[in-house]
Amino acid sequence: MKSISRSLYRLLFLAVFTVLAATDLWARAGGGGGRVSHDSGGGGGGGGLSFLIYLLLSHPLLALIVIIAIAAYYFYTKKNPADLFRSGGDSEDRRPPDLPSGPFPEGLDVQKVQTSFMAIQDAWQKQELKEVRRWISDGVYQRYTAQFRMMNKLSQVNKLSNIQISDIRLAKASADGNYQSADVAVSFSMDDSFVSANYPQFNENFSGDRDTEYWTFIKRNDAKKNKDLYSTDNCPNCGAPFDTKMGEISRCAGCGTLTNNASYDWILSEITQMDDYQNTAGDALLQNTELRELTRNDSLFAVQRMQDIASNVFMQIMEVFTGANQNKLSRFADKKTAENILQLKTRSEGFIFDRLYLNEVSLVSFNTDPEKLNLVFSLSATYQRVKVSNQKLSLLDNEMTTHPYSMVLSKNLSALKTAEKETVYSYECPSCGAPYNDTTNDTCNYCQAPVIDLNKNWVLTDFQMG
Repeated sequence: MKSISRSLYRLLFLAVFTVLAATDLWARAGGGGGRVSHDSGGGGGGGGLSFLIYLLLSHPLLALIVIIAIAAYYFYTKKNPADLFRSGGDSEDRRPPDLPSGPFPEGLDVQKVQTSFMAIQDAWQKQELKEVRRWISDGVYQRYTAQFRMMNKLSQVNKLSNIQISDIRLAKASADGNYQSADVAVSFSMDDSFVSANYPQFNENFSGDRDTEYWTFIKRNDAKKNKDLYSTDNCPNCGAPFDTKMGEISRCAGCGTLTNNASYDWILSEITQMDDYQNTAGDALLQNTELRELTRNDSLFAVQRMQDIASNVFMQIMEVFTGANQNKLSRFADKKTAENILQLKTRSEGFIFDRLYLNEVSLVSFNTDPEKLNLVFSLSATYQRVKVSNQKLSLLDNEMTTHPYSMVLSKNLSALKTAEKETVYSYECPSCGAPYNDTTNDTCNYCQAPVIDLNKNWVLTDFQMG
């Protein structure tokens, strides 16, 4: 009888916990939160709590179950029922059971990771990336700028305070073609306040968030020695002061070099939440002999770099879904894929994201046809969609939910016989290297070469939701 009662208590507790857990989301920088949180640190979410109250009032049976569950919780545990509404619990639950420990690869150290972590948090809450642009990848840049545009549409800001790093350790280091890749586990705590001036129903406050994130850095094997992008404000190539207006392109105004190409220092290329991190993700393809043979003459090919390009493409597609100029698809998608994406947009009937977080991008497989190498990516994104009409907001999703996607990037096999030119993906001509004056054009302003060219660039040839 006692075991039956315990099972009942656990089921009841699970019911109320599931309702409560669905209302919390960490919104901090670190890749933007990117997950529904079951441990937000004790502050409670204003918007989530309002939704919970509404849910209980609308469903008397659910309210009865919650009351019974709270009573069962008290009877079985003898703990304060209010603890159920403190989503923090044991702060150590948000840390991996055994943090790895190992020596950092040459040129990467705790100080650089700490500098990047603190600078990214500051850039996130200011919604300004100019101070960090020189050492973040194009994909990371696109993730943040897309989120900033969504937040601005809803007058949202995310204020962070009391940021404390408790531990920084190397989780994994690996060889990735002509690159090195390092995953660093960063454990931290902070206070987190998400505020919307026009739509206060989305406001949330969390106190004492504790978590661990995995920050991935890459660097070329032939990178120049003794360069440091993190503690200086000068170009690593010519020494000129950095232009503070660096945006989509991290280019030195003095000599034209791209500072974030991993040829000078370790570049931040991904931030992964602990729940999404898989220590073996992509390992099989890192050493796949067939893939390495196909790309052996392209010294710039790396799994992590391709995942960064996929991330860049995905966030631009999401912007098109929410009203950005659809012509930007012509920068990276073939005609058929662009048409399919626009059909998806039409069926969505127009929306914007309350929040949009790209959780994971993984190169999972590849195949070849007579002409092309096709790279297949698996992605997951967490978001909540809303509609705004006449300053009134309506929810299309009652809570943050995670959705799977897939995409294929392709390039002609003949093009892989020579090294790819080091360019900013989709922002300058792959034929002549000239910058695009209008990034919605499908041809170069200078040489008239098409932007979409399987002989020059990786092209999106398939995009699927689900």
